This record gives sequence, structure tokens and C-alpha cells, in this order.
Amino acid sequence: MDKEREQLWVRKDHPPSLFRRFQFDNYNNLRVFLDRLADLSEETEYYPDISFGSDYANITVYASNDKELSEEEKTFAQRVDELIDPT
Repeated sequence: MDKEREQLWVRKDHPPSLFRRFQFDNYNNLRVFLDRLADLSEETEYYPDISFGSDYANITVYASNDKELSEEEKTFAQRVDELIDPT
């Protein structure tokens, strides 16, 4: 994950994780994002913790080994960023 994108995520050490809150203009935009996230999770077989309201989604990527985030988990977070404006 590049430094610019990494700054958008909050890194925690206990437990090792990355957290980001995504804000949306309306519920329809949120639904599009959640649908894309579901597709990404199916593709990668990684399922982050998700909580959401009518115009936001909180995503947490936890280290699967409980010790440190793997490159795959960091890449997953980067790919989540790309769901906002896929080009």
C-alpha cells in the first residue's frame, strides 16, 4: 500500500488492524460501495468487519494471524479504496 493511501487508514497494533470510515452522499452510493465490497470479498475470500449507517461504512481489516498485517491484507485495504471510484 502506498503512503498516500495508507494515511487514509488508521493502523492499530492491538489487535493489528487497519480501519477506515467511508462517507457517502446518500444511501444509494453506500449500497453500490457495499455491493462492490461484497464482490471483492468473494473474489479474495477475505471478509473484513463492516458496520454501516445510512451514509457511511466503517471497514476494519484485521491481521489473520493476530500478529501482523500481511501484504495480502494491506492489498485488500488498497483495493477497498479503489471501489470508491473504479477506473
